Amino acid sequence: MSLDDSLNLASLRRDCRHFRPERPCKPHKREGYLCPDCPEYDPAGFRVAIVKLAAVGDVLRSTSFLPGIRRRYRQARIDWLTLPSAAPLFENNPLVDGLHVTVGGALPALLAQVPFDLVLCPDADPMTVALAQGIPLAEGGRRVGFSLDGRGQVQPLSAEAERWFLMGLSDERKKANRETYQNLVGALLELETPVEDRPIWVVSDQERAEAEAWLASLGKRSAKKGARLVGINTGAGGRWPQKRWTLQGQTELIHRLSKEGHQVMLLGGPEEVERHRALRQACEGCGLIDAGNDNSLRAFAARLSLVDALVTGDTLALHLGTAFSKPVIALFGPTSHSEIELYGKGEKLFAEDLDCLCCYASCDKHPDCQESISVDRVHEALQPFLSERAPR
Repeated sequence: MSLDDSLNLASLRRDCRHFRPERPCKPHKREGYLCPDCPEYDPAGFRVAIVKLAAVGDVLRSTSFLPGIRRRYRQARIDWLTLPSAAPLFENNPLVDGLHVTVGGALPALLAQVPFDLVLCPDADPMTVALAQGIPLAEGGRRVGFSLDGRGQVQPLSAEAERWFLMGLSDERKKANRETYQNLVGALLELETPVEDRPIWVVSDQERAEAEAWLASLGKRSAKKGARLVGINTGAGGRWPQKRWTLQGQTELIHRLSKEGHQVMLLGGPEEVERHRALRQACEGCGLIDAGNDNSLRAFAARLSLVDALVTGDTLALHLGTAFSKPVIALFGPTSHSEIELYGKGEKLFAEDLDCLCCYASCDKHPDCQESISVDRVHEALQPFLSERAPR
């Protein structure tokens, strides 16, 4: 095999979005293209940095802004700074050209030294804003969202950012809001609204095959005509316990679905080990499938992608469901149901007679907001997505 003499330092087109100085680029790995004559050459004349940390689910739903950013800045290079916990969700994402993680609040050296034309900071969290402020601007560059003033105080940079900022400080404004996160923050980022793009999570062919092989290896999948696989995300994190539906509700729903010939896949993490054990014991004979509690983030998402419909609280699984275009029955209590976008596929359930909804707090009331959501309502909301005519 002879080397291609056309490839030399002078022939490299380093302004291409795909160029990576430390390894072969994706077009080369995929098609064998060489830089001088590559048909996928895509010059990036504009550099955009997005700083979004927060919880993994919050970062995932924010990937819905990427298509709009790409449409507005068509030949831009897009870099995203996040926490290590959220890094796996960007694997295979075709709209992010550079991924960076912050450890201990430190700004990665590359972002600290390379000037950007646009720095997007959608959150008012002080560490997020400080990191965004540390990214240098190119001549004529701009910051959008939030920055720090001369006293180190977080400063909204527009009326839209001010609205989001004040909403984060007022329970009353949160409760009164009727707009989705995508539209509120999309406007803050100067994107066209309404934002109709879904979050982006790309399951690779290998991940999909491994998930399907795992499911087949269990030997539990029903062969009954019309049988659907319903995912129940059993937890919701530890911050607000009332984001999680009741054990009794989950148990009864599993029994009802089993009697109708459907199956349920339990979805949860390490915090749900005991709940899964209790559900398996209470639902013996229901053909219950447990996705496990020790999956990597990527494996968890791949297994969730196999379900035909999803029942979940306001948590990561909800945003995965919308990313995969699954019907989502979303149960709400202490967080805002108005901010959540289901893209016309699913239903939001909450106790409409409680005036304390969207409290962003924990409480000891009984019945609480989750106890007030009946099995009948959840079961009824699922029905349009379980019929034989419902698309898979």
